[in-house]
Amino acid sequence: MDKVDPQDPDRTDILLMVHRFELAGIEIDERAVEIAAKYMRWERERRAEQSAKQRAEWEQRQAETEVRECWVYFIRIGQLVKIGMTTNLANRFSSLRPNEVLAIQPGGLADETALHRKFAPLRAGGEFFHPGPPLQEHIRELRQRIGAPQWKKSLVPDGNNWFTDL
Repeated sequence: MDKVDPQDPDRTDILLMVHRFELAGIEIDERAVEIAAKYMRWERERRAEQSAKQRAEWEQRQAETEVRECWVYFIRIGQLVKIGMTTNLANRFSSLRPNEVLAIQPGGLADETALHRKFAPLRAGGEFFHPGPPLQEHIRELRQRIGAPQWKKSLVPDGNNWFTDL
């Protein structure tokens, strides 16, 4: 459409909006194109502001976790391992009801995020991971270095203990 500047960075979005106008039976004239352009620029700015706000909120949460005592935990629920972070282990485990607490280490959001990236090939979904050899070895090393967790509250034992050898 020659009514939209070919160099306009929002050209594709403007053309899509103009097409929607056409589908809705709106006559496409200079004013309709002007309205579509103005709306799409506003929408881009709104998304940029929202993205900046979300980034600032994430940075704030990360800063807060660095101040508070935080824990990264590895728990077994069924045949999967959940890698999570909390400032309150008792509340977290009470709500999750794990079958087994595999390991607990001091750490915050950045540590949890790094572990999620490290074990991404084993991700089953969300914060749940398949217990592949790299993850098992990491947990084994943690248990040898820090010790096996002695957590017994809020567990739902299923007769399986993955690390009874330590």
